[in-house]
Amino acid sequence: PIEAQTTWNTGYQQQFTDEALPFLCTKGQWEPDLVIVCSGYDALQSDELASVSLAATDYGRMTQQLREHLTRHSSKPPRIALGLEGGYQLSPKAIGGNLAAAVLETVKELVRLDIPA
Repeated sequence: PIEAQTTWNTGYQQQFTDEALPFLCTKGQWEPDLVIVCSGYDALQSDELASVSLAATDYGRMTQQLREHLTRHSSKPPRIALGLEGGYQLSPKAIGGNLAAAVLETVKELVRLDIPA
């Protein structure tokens, strides 16, 4: 479990890198044909229901690391499907970004486009 108020730099990245990514794909042991991600954006710092403090850009970092991990640890090209599961902060002035900004960061990294925020 992730402790309340955890940020990308204070534990979330380490858990993602050390626990989540190896669980999804380990070369020679488990190489999925498709990774389906239930994209929950309710860990945004600005989300009133959140107990984790991620910024919109952190979702882009996770997507980038996922894509890179699958590329390095699989003999197959990465295939990733995303589904929107949660995220309730819609205010354009939200600290750390809102749902739209987090989804945009995710998609930018998924397709590697340079879209201005």
